[in-house]
Amino acid sequence: MLAYIEKGAGEPVVFIHGAVSDCRTWAEQLEFFSAMNYRAVSYSRRFHRPNAEFKPGAAKYSRALHVSDLVGFLRTLDLGKAHLVGHSYGASIALMTALEHPELVGGLVLGEPSPFPALLHTESNRRLLLEQKTGFDEASRLARDGQKEEAVRRFLHIVVGVDVFPLLPEERRAVALENADALEPMLETYYESPSVNAERLKTVRVPTLLVTGELSPRLARLGNEAISRLLPDSRISVLRCASHGLQMENPEGFNRMIFNFLAAHPLSTRQSEKSDYSAV
Repeated sequence: MLAYIEKGAGEPVVFIHGAVSDCRTWAEQLEFFSAMNYRAVSYSRRFHRPNAEFKPGAAKYSRALHVSDLVGFLRTLDLGKAHLVGHSYGASIALMTALEHPELVGGLVLGEPSPFPALLHTESNRRLLLEQKTGFDEASRLARDGQKEEAVRRFLHIVVGVDVFPLLPEERRAVALENADALEPMLETYYESPSVNAERLKTVRVPTLLVTGELSPRLARLGNEAISRLLPDSRISVLRCASHGLQMENPEGFNRMIFNFLAAHPLSTRQSEKSDYSAV
């Protein structure tokens, strides 16, 4: 059972959140895209609120698990082909879903997917990955020690590039802390993605927009560039006045950028009825 929020009718657009987050992350996108005649769906990934939190002995937190969950979710909603819009870890899940189940994906928007080490093989890139992993190891240690807020703060500092946690609106901080229990199990498998390699990415024919924040850390930009070089039908757009937070830091610019991309790559699907908060 995965909780989700759905608004509007029209071509389906499914939003996939990143780490220490859940379906609430996309509230502004649901409002915008439903008003623009899309069926906008934001779901909470397994172990993220309001779903049951991660417990020792639960299924391994992995991209493969979340891809399987997303595939089941799409099929349960009977969407046919859908546009997938993912952020960070959610963007990596969207890309892997298009790679493994292209019949379900009509368009991809990837907001700085969490890195795939197999695509970042230069010495300088490996150094950046090692620096990131060292910081993540510290975040994991803090989480194990029960220092939930400090673990989230450390993690966000690394991925955004600045100590952003104290600057977040109260509701954003609350969402991050409510999903902090998923941080350590996610980081344990963070760099595992054996199905993603250069040769396989070259086979993906789904129109793809990669979004890079103007202020994002260098590793995020390099990851987008590596993916874009391999995908046959892709391009990169830079979101002004935003770092890795993208849709949360510049929602108006993000929404317009994604709307223009989706409008240029329409789907042929049945119209859908409006609904509200549900679960499958």
